[in-house]
Amino acid sequence: MKQPLFTILDIFETSALMPIVWFLSIAGGLILGTIYFYFRMRAGNFARTRQMLKQRVEVRTHQLMQKNKELEELSLVASKTDNGVIITDVNGFIEWANDGFANITGHAPAQVKNIFGKNIQDINRYDGVAAIMDECEREKKSVQFETKTLNDKEQPVWISSTITPIVNDNQEVRKFVFVETDISARKVMEDKVKASLREKDVLLKEIHHRVKNNLQIIISLLNLQSGYIKDEQTLKTVKEGQNRVRTMALVHEKFYLAEELSEIHFGEYAEKLCQFIFQSYGDRTDRIKLKINADDVKFDMDTAMPCGLLINEVVSNALKYAFPDKRPGEISIHIKSKPGNMVELSISDDGVGLPKELDIDASESLGLQLISALADQLDGTLDVQRTNGTTFIIQFKYPRGNS
Repeated sequence: MKQPLFTILDIFETSALMPIVWFLSIAGGLILGTIYFYFRMRAGNFARTRQMLKQRVEVRTHQLMQKNKELEELSLVASKTDNGVIITDVNGFIEWANDGFANITGHAPAQVKNIFGKNIQDINRYDGVAAIMDECEREKKSVQFETKTLNDKEQPVWISSTITPIVNDNQEVRKFVFVETDISARKVMEDKVKASLREKDVLLKEIHHRVKNNLQIIISLLNLQSGYIKDEQTLKTVKEGQNRVRTMALVHEKFYLAEELSEIHFGEYAEKLCQFIFQSYGDRTDRIKLKINADDVKFDMDTAMPCGLLINEVVSNALKYAFPDKRPGEISIHIKSKPGNMVELSISDDGVGLPKELDIDASESLGLQLISALADQLDGTLDVQRTNGTTFIIQFKYPRGNS
């Protein structure tokens, strides 16, 4: 067999096109290599992107699973209570509610699902709930409030609601839990109690009013009787008795007029009492000044009565004996609150003072005996000072049961 005279390679080797062929071959290899590396890099990017998306999906799936788990746990607990329970997201959109929510207002449990997805502000159940939720989110604590709504029979229903924030590890509020309790029965009972208390207040006021009127009758009888008394000493004694009865009548009048029947403002009472005392002693009081300085103290009946009688006795004695021969002067009354629930009642005058030889505890004067007895009735201490006139200082604890 004959050999060919030359091969194709020989043609190329001898051809002038050889450089072009080599250039095209190298260029083609470079292009193919570039395309290969491009698609390989793109495949790597796609793989990384897919991995990132996969991780995001896994994270989101985990979050949703956690959310559903928390919601299931909350709903499991809430479904076993008779109270109404609503769970909302942080924006107030309802995610779940139990049957008790419907039962409170008398609706069918099937109607509960109708509120899912609605905002808590749109179900006409709560007034001002947005501000309450803001407070709850800001303070990170439960807030309780009461509302009045209507049931399916258009009857009023009182509901006590508590909003509790559910926070994550970063102390961010993620949900709100509303717990409702029907307090209509309690409200009815409270109304009955209030009505009963009002009735008792009316009765107590009536009692004070009647006691005051009876004491006024006694004062009038004594006044009529004094018109037939010729003996000056007896007449003076009767008038002193009138003042004491008037002191007690004034206490009952103050309680009758007071808004609260448990206590009265004693400073106001002392001022009015001294006005009556000064009026009963006529012209001799024109030259005597009265000064009352009282803290904002209130006393109950058992304390106001002996304190009033103390003021009556001391002021009356001062008007009778401290300023002889038309001597001018001043009577001062101070009522002070002191630490430890202590009260100090100080009654002083700048008159001639008590005789040095007078023993208060052994005195035969009815007025001084009453002063000592009334101080004991208050479980208090009595101190008599004889510098620049006379000062009676009575200290006692009020309220007496407190330490």
